[in-house]
Amino acid sequence: MRKFLFMLFFSYAICSLAQDQSYDDSLPDHIVGDIGLATYTSNLHLGTYGTQTFFAPYAFADYKRAFVRIDMFGIKTAKIGYGYLEFTGKAILDNYVVKSPYTTNTIVRRYPIPIGIGTFQETPIGAFLINAYHDFSQSKSALYEFSYFGKIETIEKVILYPQFGIEKQSSQYANYYYGLTSQQANAIGYQSYTAPATNNLMAGFLLEIPVIDSWYINIYGKRKWMGSGISNSPVMNRSFQDNLFMALAYRFE
Repeated sequence: MRKFLFMLFFSYAICSLAQDQSYDDSLPDHIVGDIGLATYTSNLHLGTYGTQTFFAPYAFADYKRAFVRIDMFGIKTAKIGYGYLEFTGKAILDNYVVKSPYTTNTIVRRYPIPIGIGTFQETPIGAFLINAYHDFSQSKSALYEFSYFGKIETIEKVILYPQFGIEKQSSQYANYYYGLTSQQANAIGYQSYTAPATNNLMAGFLLEIPVIDSWYINIYGKRKWMGSGISNSPVMNRSFQDNLFMALAYRFE
């Protein structure tokens, strides 16, 4: 049933784009938003694997029905409320590598490939993000997220966008990335563990700092507090995970 609903939405999205003959003046006919280069840093606190940092493209921009929002990308379809029904994907850059303090063995899990549907509602009281994904990577499972973004204007045109949210990982998703089979546990010296479905709380911010003309420094940070189903896993050495982007971007208007 889930696959049928997914294919039904995908077909609708393609038809909606193919029939895009009605003009929508809320959709830009040119690139609007920030595009640049960022340093990406994260620590998942898996085993003894530490902080990872690398360069990556950065974008928070729209072009017609296409959009990129830092780690999200997709296509807008039908108009809903203050936003659109969206066909969306999520770029998760984290390396799920468990290094054991007891042996020289490691466990490497494939990157998640979440693709699904959602909406981004920019209302007068803030922005609401709701997404439901299917992971097309090895876990073949479900991931859900809800976030609220506020807006606080500070000094010198610096703007702070606080974020609060919750993420739900299905039991199959959580178990693939944080569970251990008996064979895996024996290989790295841990106890075996089966992770259940888990809710994770999130808090973060996007800080927008003008530099000169149309250039900005954008800083995005997020902490995710893992639910007990994941934090109790023997592969976790902390109960939280951190992500940070720092980008220099040019603003297209």
